[in-house]
Amino acid sequence: MIVGPQEHFRTVGMDPAADLDELRDQIETAAAAVSGTDGTLVFVDLMGGSPANASSYLALSGTPVVCGCNLPMLLEVLMQRKHTSSAQQLAEQAIRSGRESILNLAQMLSGA
Repeated sequence: MIVGPQEHFRTVGMDPAADLDELRDQIETAAAAVSGTDGTLVFVDLMGGSPANASSYLALSGTPVVCGCNLPMLLEVLMQRKHTSSAQQLAEQAIRSGRESILNLAQMLSGA
C-alpha cells in the first residue's frame, strides 16, 4: 500500500506446525525466484526462530539474511533498491533504518 506493487519480491508464510525442511525449501524457492545480478536479500523476524534457522544455509553461502525485520527497514529497502547496487548494501541500509526507527514516543514528544 505504501510503496505500491513490487517486482522481484516474495513472501513466505509459516504455519505454526511448519516443518523446518519444508520451510527451507519454500525460502529457497522464493530466493531463487527473485535472484538477480545484484544478489538476493532475505528478511526474517527473529534471530533463532524457524525462518532464520531455515535461512541459515543461504547466509552461509553469502546471501544477506537480516534478522529482526520491522516495517520501516523493509520500506526503506523497497524504496531504495533501485538506487543501490548490491544486496549487501541494502542489508546495511536496512539495519541502519531499523535501528533509527526504534524510538520512545513519550520521550520524543516531551523533549527528554
